[in-house]
Amino acid sequence: MLGGRGEVLDLGRGRRLFSRAQRRALRLRDRGCRAEGCTIPAAWTEAHHLRPWSEGGPTDRGNAISLCGRHHHLVRDRRYAMTSLPDGDVRFHRRT
Repeated sequence: MLGGRGEVLDLGRGRRLFSRAQRRALRLRDRGCRAEGCTIPAAWTEAHHLRPWSEGGPTDRGNAISLCGRHHHLVRDRRYAMTSLPDGDVRFHRRT
């Protein structure tokens, strides 16, 4: 998949970090943090691999979501679980 300027937007396993073009495409697609109820604007978000790169997840838009810094840190916090919602957002909740 190519972006408007011919940039490659799906990098597969060849690169771990998202490119500038991918992050720009994610901001346009997601319009802000995709955590349920979060209102952080797209300019303040980070790209997150839904399936971790360390577990074979590709660096592609289909495996990415925009999250603000707070929610991006919750992904790694073992006290919280992340659930995907039908609209593409994610929900964080404390584990029991």
